Amino acid sequence: MFLTKGHKRQIEAWLEALGVRAAWLGELAEREDAWELDLTWRLAAERALWTSVEYVTDIASLIIDALVMRDPGGYADIVKVLVEEEVLDARWFDVFTGVIDFRSRLLRDHARITPTDVREAVSRYADLFAPFMDQIREFLRNN
Repeated sequence: MFLTKGHKRQIEAWLEALGVRAAWLGELAEREDAWELDLTWRLAAERALWTSVEYVTDIASLIIDALVMRDPGGYADIVKVLVEEEVLDARWFDVFTGVIDFRSRLLRDHARITPTDVREAVSRYADLFAPFMDQIREFLRNN
């Protein structure tokens, strides 16, 4: 199989939306005030992290389906398939699994997530989305 122009347009639209969130998260990571103590900012940061991971896995899933790669078993495995196919860098993936784990905590253990947890997640993971976008765009240029 192959990636159609329609697939590529969909991926690019998702990359643009991911880019908006990644830029916002990057700006938030640079702030020195206690933004995480404000409920609105904290919830916005949680949502931006969550949806950013969703964009990553949606893009990866579309590529996997279009190119008939192996069926993944979960969120991390969806991204790992693209590592195995040499679309994404393995070292990047090793760090990125942390934000996938944080997304899982947001879903399953939300009541125990502290403002500090959210701030640390934004600081640790905000800059991981740009390399993903770059690697996917490079892959699209070559396919």
